[in-house]
Amino acid sequence: MKQIQSLSVVAPGFYGINTQDSGITLSSNFALVADNCIIDKFGRVGARKGWTSQTVDGVDQLSGLPIKFMMEHVNADNTVVTISGGNNKLLKNGDAGNTFTDITPALYTITNDYWKGASLYDHALIVQDGHEPIVYTESASPAAQTMTDYTGVTQSYGSSYPRDVVAAYGRFWTHDGATIYWSTDIADVTFPAFNGGTSGTLNISSVLPNNVDTIVALAAHNGFLIIFCEKNIVVYGGAENPIGNFALSDIIAGVGCSARDSVQNTGNDLIFLSDTGIRSLGRLLQEKSLPMRDLTRNIRDDLSELLQIAFAADPALKQVKSLYSEVNAFYLLSFPTSNIVYCLDMRQALEDGSARATRWVDYHATSFLRKRNRDVLIGYPNSINKYSGYLDGSDTYQMRFLSPYMDMQDSTMVKILKKVTATVIGGNNQAFIIKCGFDYEDSYDSYPFIIGSSTTAQYNIDEYNIAEYSKGSLLDKVDASVGGAGTVIQLGFETEVNNSSFSVQKLDIFMKTGRKI
Repeated sequence: MKQIQSLSVVAPGFYGINTQDSGITLSSNFALVADNCIIDKFGRVGARKGWTSQTVDGVDQLSGLPIKFMMEHVNADNTVVTISGGNNKLLKNGDAGNTFTDITPALYTITNDYWKGASLYDHALIVQDGHEPIVYTESASPAAQTMTDYTGVTQSYGSSYPRDVVAAYGRFWTHDGATIYWSTDIADVTFPAFNGGTSGTLNISSVLPNNVDTIVALAAHNGFLIIFCEKNIVVYGGAENPIGNFALSDIIAGVGCSARDSVQNTGNDLIFLSDTGIRSLGRLLQEKSLPMRDLTRNIRDDLSELLQIAFAADPALKQVKSLYSEVNAFYLLSFPTSNIVYCLDMRQALEDGSARATRWVDYHATSFLRKRNRDVLIGYPNSINKYSGYLDGSDTYQMRFLSPYMDMQDSTMVKILKKVTATVIGGNNQAFIIKCGFDYEDSYDSYPFIIGSSTTAQYNIDEYNIAEYSKGSLLDKVDASVGGAGTVIQLGFETEVNNSSFSVQKLDIFMKTGRKI
């Protein structure tokens, strides 16, 4: 009589999703599916947080339309306000229990909500392609004015209005797709004018390969101004004092940025979306050539498919939004046309330099904001929501995981499953389903349970059910008497996240083996 053999998969899915490599050769620490998951600080696959509404009522201002832009502006007295855009309006506050206030300048026509904003020295500069820039300062009346009204002079960009803005080195930096413009600095009495004084312009066409490319985004990093074009990246030094010191430092040819709002500064690096994946500027600067590796090499085809869908709806990818959160140690990239967010864990890279990725599905994020107090805000129809709790508003959401295909290093033996044990943390009285599949078939046997309940669902053996509380979270060992056989097996689980944190510590497989006929 053959003895029962066991296999333990500790921290299943710890390496994140990998749909790029061959499933049979993947480490069991990868996942083929990890929906509505994060990699928590203990290296476990856990449920993402949900959201709670921060808005009293935005129906009158937004009429059911989403917030597509958010920024935090710091006033002279160090108080902050949230400025947002939706329904062709500029709005103030709308978070932390406040109502929206319409601050759109009088007689100003807005035709879209893909704004970009930056805050510096009690001034917020808000720009959008085809729209005259807006200056917001709390002490002015009205607080939001067009740049021309605020300064009283014609700006150097004329009617070629800026489409991006960053605040760095004591001034604002903008571009119109072809030319860089920088404002007077904060010591100049005309700040923040793009006219005379210490302001200036730069046309980069002469330094570009073939002299042709379109500027997509700007960023500041380590004393440099980083100019992201569609197919190239141009780096200028001396940005702290551009008058006389501005000089070309480097050109990275063949790698560009596909979406303005994908660029995020992590403190020691810049992350951005290219047409071949999410990349790290630090790696590009080091290799100074098109690298063979990127942060999303393990999900390259999936990401490419989403990019094609987003591009078909919006060739400029203005709807694609991103966020970097130091507290959560993740980079989020949202595709609102598909209601999908990719989450890259930034704590530690894999051996090949890529990031551990998970996917949030049915997630309606039309904008993001990381506040000074580290709160993460999410744009939504009629409201601004905070990333917190374990409900999407008042609704539950599904967390789903599937392992790679496993042959236990022997493809000639049939594995006859007897039992699967899942060690889970959290999820008190939460539905939990263990799933088993065999031989690459797209069908699974399901075994349902209720976590932490003394009365378990069918297929659970009570004598193996252990529940105890540890540091405020429920630790439960769920045992499923399972059936089925195949030379290759796949494990997974689904759970309905219902107002409780949840993660999986370990999966244990118990089986017998036999020769394949």
